[in-house]
Amino acid sequence: MLHLFANLQVWSFVDILIIWVLIYQFAKLVRGTRAEQVAVGIFVVAISFWLSTLVPLATVQWILGKISASLLIITVILFQDEIKAALSKLGKTPLLSHPENIQTNDLASAAVISEIVRATNILASQKIGALIVIEKNIILNRYIEVGVELDAVVSHQALAAIFHPTSPIHDGAVIIKQGRIAVAGCFLPLSQSSKLALHMGTRHRAGFGVSEQTDAVVLLVSEEQGSVHLIYDGHIESNLTAPGLKQRLMAHATTDLYSKRSKMRLSRYARVSSSPRLHKILRMNKSSDS
Repeated sequence: MLHLFANLQVWSFVDILIIWVLIYQFAKLVRGTRAEQVAVGIFVVAISFWLSTLVPLATVQWILGKISASLLIITVILFQDEIKAALSKLGKTPLLSHPENIQTNDLASAAVISEIVRATNILASQKIGALIVIEKNIILNRYIEVGVELDAVVSHQALAAIFHPTSPIHDGAVIIKQGRIAVAGCFLPLSQSSKLALHMGTRHRAGFGVSEQTDAVVLLVSEEQGSVHLIYDGHIESNLTAPGLKQRLMAHATTDLYSKRSKMRLSRYARVSSSPRLHKILRMNKSSDS
């Protein structure tokens, strides 16, 4: 009997360990993606269902019971892209590897910003189309995996060479991750928004598409007009000059580093026309960090 009880404890420990690993892997899977918000919603529904069993809320319990019956199917539908990505990596990555770091400071480097602005200025002057996506909080691995891996230093020469018409990967997008050119030649989801003007082509729709699904900052150089546009959160700022573009990228970097409520404050910082003020904000927060 004692031997059986000891075995029961061991298997209980194994049971808990397996559940913990599954929860850990699921958290890694959705961390930094829009699916994270959906996962939180599912968790809230599960907690609500459990609470409804403790108190006499018959109607709420009945509704949540009907939802929970199809919860597995709903989860598979909502997370189909993430599940496919996880299964494709199965066997390539150790089970308990460290989760990917979510990069929030790609725009924090003034040198990176300067090189990006210089590259867009060169491309616009030559009327060469370009699409540059800068990762922020939501990781872009689902798009990175279908591109040509580069892992190169961000420089205006590299960006200009990638988008030159003679380059075999000039048609796709460049993704900048953790302050480096991660991949080029990426194909992004096309926006189906009715807000887009009829004259906007595939490049515009791709820029809007990734900005609608993630919090990435997208730089677009129009091949027809030779103009530079900044796209974020499904909005566009058109015909930016080099100084104006640099100010707006600095505004994104400043807001990203020192505030999580970036959507509310970004428009206010983006309208700041005095560059000394932006530098003052950076110095103040830099000194507070140290």
